[in-house]
Order: sequence, then structure tokens, then C-alpha cells
Amino acid sequence: MTDRFLECLPYTLEQECPYPKDWTNPRNFSNDAHDPGGKTMCGIIQREYDSWRKHQGLGVRDVRQLTEAEGRAIYMTNYWFPECPKLPTGLDLQFFDEAVNTGSAEATKVLQYALGITVDGEWGPMTDAAVSTIRDIPKVVRYFTVRRLHVYQEMRGFVYFGTDWTRRTQEIGRTALTMTTNGEQA
Repeated sequence: MTDRFLECLPYTLEQECPYPKDWTNPRNFSNDAHDPGGKTMCGIIQREYDSWRKHQGLGVRDVRQLTEAEGRAIYMTNYWFPECPKLPTGLDLQFFDEAVNTGSAEATKVLQYALGITVDGEWGPMTDAAVSTIRDIPKVVRYFTVRRLHVYQEMRGFVYFGTDWTRRTQEIGRTALTMTTNGEQA
């Protein structure tokens, strides 16, 4: 479980943290007025950082003070667990990356759509059952990629972030497919 997290994390960090070896680099911070997340450091928004620190019994502070250890812990606890370990290789990367970018509920909706089941954003017994019976993983990875791109195209921010969202979706989709097919493009 943790091994797959460590394998998938660099692909998402490449998207969210342009300087992943320097989490304190000011270039990893954004506060774009068009981004509903607001103040963000390495893909972690201020609200999320506040919540995580409070849960740890720590005081809140500016997200620009996020440490690498905190960032990795947030990525693992808020986005990797509990769902990614249930997913096949490749699909786990896609779900993780989507959860980081748009939240776990939206990632669940994209997955449910790709699986052809009721789309409600709640990971429950129906989603567990559908995941456990996946037979054609590359097909689900492709459907996930297509649906993810469609969701982005429907978002108000697409006019501002669409180029990056499209590139990210395609890059992560290709990587996931490669992981799924053990290096052979299907």
C-alpha cells in the first residue's frame, strides 16, 4: 500500500509542486483569484492545511509554512487512503491525482462513471463491488481519462486552467495506462 503511494506521489507532485525537492520554494505557492482553492502550497490549500494541523493538535499557520513531512502526510491521509489501495495499479494513480486536484468526492464520481455505476460521489459497497470485479483495467483507465477531461471542460475555471488540466489529464492517463499494461501501450 505505502509502496504504491511512494510510486504514485512523484507524478502528482510534478503537477502540484514544480520544485518537489524544495517544498519551501515560493514558486510552489499560488493564490490565483480564479482558483476556488485560494492560497495553495504544493497543491495543498489553506483550509485543508488548517484542518490537518488542528487534527494534529497544532496551531494553524500560513500554508506557505507547509513542510515536506506535513505535505506528504496530508497527501497520504487525505487522498491516498482509504480508497487508492483498493484500486488496480494505474487506476490508483489516476484516482489519487484527481482527488488531489478536485477532491475525493469528485474523483469518486469520475471513477463511478468510468465503472458504469451510479454516480453519487460516495464510495460505498457498490463502488467496492465494481472495483473488485474490474476485468479490463486499461479500458477503465481510458474511460477515467475521458471522463476526467470532460469534468474539467465543464468547470468554470477551464478558461483559465484548461490547458494545464488537459495536459495533466493526458499525462497522468498515459502513465496510468503504462502502469496498467506493464509498459506496453494498449
